[in-house]
Amino acid sequence: MMFEKYVPVSPKSRGPKATLRPSGLISFDPEAVESFKLHQATHAVLFFDKAKKRVGVKPLTDPGDEAAFRLVRRRRTLGLKAPQFFEHFGLSLDAPKSFEARYDEREGMIVIDVKPLKLKRGRRPQPGSGRPATAGRTR
Repeated sequence: MMFEKYVPVSPKSRGPKATLRPSGLISFDPEAVESFKLHQATHAVLFFDKAKKRVGVKPLTDPGDEAAFRLVRRRRTLGLKAPQFFEHFGLSLDAPKSFEARYDEREGMIVIDVKPLKLKRGRRPQPGSGRPATAGRTR
């Protein structure tokens, strides 16, 4: 019987990651902070591509955009809290989940593919309707 040598994979070679948490927190690991030069950013604007189920994060050095979220630094990681973004687009998690993150030069933002996530069904309230959003159909 031949023995096969096991060579562990270094955690540093796994690529930049973003973690989404049920509380609405989006955080970037140290490799993402370094790769995407996030240490220069103070705020970020969030986008969502419903067709491809992708979250876009556009880092900003100027908080002038009305849709900007403040970036919070924790040791070597960086994150932003946006529960209203999760609610608006129906992003639902039972536990924290990590996703690969990449920088899209054409769009000028970090892209997080969240295809494995289930989106909550329900209608978002129309502006000015006064109706709350529903998480599902009522019978």
